[in-house]
Amino acid sequence: MKVSFQTKRQLATEELRHAIRIGRYEPGQALRQNDVAADLGLSSTPVREAFSELTAAGLVNYEQHRGARVATMDVERIKQIYTARKIIETQTSKLAFEHITEAEVDELHLLAERMAVYAKAGRFEELVKVDEEFHLLIFAASRNEYLVAAVRNLWNSFPRYFMWNIGERIDEAVAEHRRMIELLYARDEAGFLATVSEHLDHSLETILSRIGEDGILDF
Repeated sequence: MKVSFQTKRQLATEELRHAIRIGRYEPGQALRQNDVAADLGLSSTPVREAFSELTAAGLVNYEQHRGARVATMDVERIKQIYTARKIIETQTSKLAFEHITEAEVDELHLLAERMAVYAKAGRFEELVKVDEEFHLLIFAASRNEYLVAAVRNLWNSFPRYFMWNIGERIDEAVAEHRRMIELLYARDEAGFLATVSEHLDHSLETILSRIGEDGILDF
């Protein structure tokens, strides 16, 4: 019985985390337990547990008399997270460059083309999933599971997919993914790592440019 409860709690936590990360629930938005449970097709008890876990992770805030809300975007926190991401992701990408196979680069190419199709069609949910597959494939090529886990932990610490709601960033990001693939095929390590770094810089710039003084993203 305990195992079943843990499984439901973990499912609720991952579902709610995903919904926040992709912007289904926006910064500052109230999260009512029963409404979220119905929206995500879950029961209320594991959703309550998910609120607690994501409050500890910094994605949800709980205020007395106001209840749970999606955390707003603290600028300094976002900058620190991106600094950590840049260090870890560029170094993981460097290891990946050394070990990645041509078959894996071919797979990255297919994923990038799927991203382009989904971006053009406005299929946001699919775009988010394929983007994650793309980057995880690169990081997995590092052959270091601890680095991949560290990247995932940083990804889960804030709603990083809000920029996909911004049209110009979508086109720019798709072009950057294609550029990474070109540089991998060309075996241009310096160019590849520079593009990985620029990809993160441009994402951070996009987020910061849309955060108001109240910590709410402006689309």
